[in-house]
Amino acid sequence: MVDGDSTKSHGIAQSEKSWVEAAALGRLNQEISETGEVEKNEVLVVFPVGRERYALPIEKVREVVKAPKIAPVPQAPDYILGVGNVRGNVLAVIDLEKRINPKARLMEDLEEAFIIVIKDDTYQAGLIVRQVPDTLLVKSSQINTSSAVINNLAPEDHFIKGIVKKDKSMIILVDILEMIEVKVE
Repeated sequence: MVDGDSTKSHGIAQSEKSWVEAAALGRLNQEISETGEVEKNEVLVVFPVGRERYALPIEKVREVVKAPKIAPVPQAPDYILGVGNVRGNVLAVIDLEKRINPKARLMEDLEEAFIIVIKDDTYQAGLIVRQVPDTLLVKSSQINTSSAVINNLAPEDHFIKGIVKKDKSMIILVDILEMIEVKVE
């Protein structure tokens, strides 16, 4: 019984990886497609927003942290909750659900929320999410970036860069920097 338990716990320890480790492995992974071409794998940070799941490329994420206290900013757009201090850096905190759907309620229970800190030299920003995001390794061919998907969007929604098809579900891939730059009225 003891040997079985140690094997079981040992197996769990080997199978668990942090999302940082998953990203590092994903960048190294390439596969040969059926046509013989090397197919690139993408590592995405996936999180729920409302009823949908959204994703960012792992290269755009610096870290995920527990949400700090957020101070409101006067006259900021509705989707900017305010600013928060993360490791000595003041970040604009963005509510993606409110950004996508202006009629959505603002996130109220921030004590249980997390911030996805964006990796960028220009913007100091983070997305507020209700739960710790997951990582997902997908083949580039699983990301639909066709013009039928992208060109039919409203101008204020051009931060949506594609749809990831994974196990009968869809995940919306966003360009977070373009989302921050787009002006909403």
